[in-house]
Amino acid sequence: MENPFDFIEFRLDADKKLLYGKWLRDVNNAEYQSGLKYTYELIKDNAITRWLQNSTHLSPRALEDQKWVAEDFGLMLTQSPIKYIATVVPANSLHYPVLLSLREKAYRIFGKTKFMEIFETEEEALAWLIPNMQFYRLPAKILVPNTNHTL
Repeated sequence: MENPFDFIEFRLDADKKLLYGKWLRDVNNAEYQSGLKYTYELIKDNAITRWLQNSTHLSPRALEDQKWVAEDFGLMLTQSPIKYIATVVPANSLHYPVLLSLREKAYRIFGKTKFMEIFETEEEALAWLIPNMQFYRLPAKILVPNTNHTL
């Protein structure tokens, strides 16, 4: 299995129940699913309620990935403590309309039990995830692989 730490940077703020993930490069289908499955494990294991995912380096996903995210990954998230998901992607990116479509499909399938918004900057995303904390900064420490953690 792919090592998600090769293509995603993770930061965790346990006090705010916030997980930050940033795709470091574009990924193939297997890496994409592996990265999101590992993200889910971090969400579940750390009782995360807020997730900021920076996807500026991703290209639009293939239909297979879109279906998997909206249905399978969406179902996984409904069984997790996550409440708010903020995705960062430039509005002029081809990925932006795909994410809007995925959000609407997930809302139709699972209802609005989890909330997802799309932003152009991390600052806008953080302002939505953690209101009234205008000077909030992400933790400086980047998570490193836990060799005892398996998927």
